[in-house]
Amino acid sequence: MKKAIILNILCLFILSCSDNTQYDIKVTACGCEKPTKNITWLKELIKKAETDKTGNYVGTIWLENYKGQEIFVTNMMLGSGGILYYFFDCAGKHLISKNGESYCPSEFIGSQHFFVEDEKDFETFMLTMKLNVVIYTNVPL
Repeated sequence: MKKAIILNILCLFILSCSDNTQYDIKVTACGCEKPTKNITWLKELIKKAETDKTGNYVGTIWLENYKGQEIFVTNMMLGSGGILYYFFDCAGKHLISKNGESYCPSEFIGSQHFFVEDEKDFETFMLTMKLNVVIYTNVPL
């Protein structure tokens, strides 16, 4: 019984000391290691998330693969007033539909976009995404 109590206390101590906000995982994305440090726009987004007091940058960033293309996804509001998934390619361009509808506030990144050819297929992709490769989070998973 004493061993179980000591083990539980030890586990709680170890878990309470861990920093779960920055994931420094060994992942290669967009042709580079440590994308949170080596991809400029992603590094800036994470910096905003760590210093933001408005709540617009609370959320998770994870990596997905859509038809062979690496895409960063976040559920942060990014100043939009609501939470939706926002998609970025390796260069930081954000997803926009063919009809010009933006899936991310353009003032965050600017006017650079990438397009999805098959909206229906992308919708299916969105509904089946998983948090398999978390790049950064400032919320408990």
